[in-house]
Amino acid sequence: MKSLILAAALTLAVSGAALAGQCQDDIEKIDAALAGGDVSPDQRAQLEDMRNQAVQLCGAGNEAEGLDVTAEAKAMLNIQ
Repeated sequence: MKSLILAAALTLAVSGAALAGQCQDDIEKIDAALAGGDVSPDQRAQLEDMRNQAVQLCGAGNEAEGLDVTAEAKAMLNIQ
C-alpha cells in the first residue's frame, strides 16, 4: 500500500514539473513574439496582461489554467 501511495505521489510530482516546464516554455515564446512581433499597442497590452496572468497562475500551481491562458495568447500571436 505504501508503494502505491509513493508511486502516485511521484507520478503527480513528475507531471506537475512537466506542466510547469510547459508554462515556462509558452511564456518564453510569448515574450519572444512580443519582442519581435508586429502587435498593435492595444493588442500588446492585452497580451502582456495574459502573459502576466499565466505567470501568476503557473507560479501558484494552477498550471492547467495557466496553459489555457498561454494557448489563447499564442493563438492571438499565431505561434505554436
